[in-house]
Amino acid sequence: MLKKCIKRAVLGFMIGIFIGQTILIIESLFVGDGNYYPFSEYLVSITSTKIAAVIVQYFITGIIGLTFASTTIIFELDKWSILAQTALHFIIMSIIMFFSGFFCGWFPHTVISTIIWFSVFIVVYIIIWISFMLYYRKKTKEINKAL
Repeated sequence: MLKKCIKRAVLGFMIGIFIGQTILIIESLFVGDGNYYPFSEYLVSITSTKIAAVIVQYFITGIIGLTFASTTIIFELDKWSILAQTALHFIIMSIIMFFSGFFCGWFPHTVISTIIWFSVFIVVYIIIWISFMLYYRKKTKEINKAL
């Protein structure tokens, strides 16, 4: 199980960086002024240089991907209920996403912004969770039918 978790973590790190960089490119395109915006001004202010901000954000998006990928192992704990698995996964991901977003300056550091951040995170998490549940329910039915 540890080997599987490490494999997922390494792949997740790379996918996290890819997704993070893709989001930055898309956000920069929406600004529409022809410039690339690879970091927030807040992140530059706490890291002192633009290259440090890029490097920090690069690794943080990798850590997010690593965490998402490696924590899927939680859903393979047969002794746990799906509610317990989901609750643990949600708590871990909420913490990682909040501190990543806070540190990188992805949202203003206000109570209202934090509430909005968590609201969006919860909605996205629920949509993804439902999608995976429906997918695996369909796969299970196909496997059972084939038997």
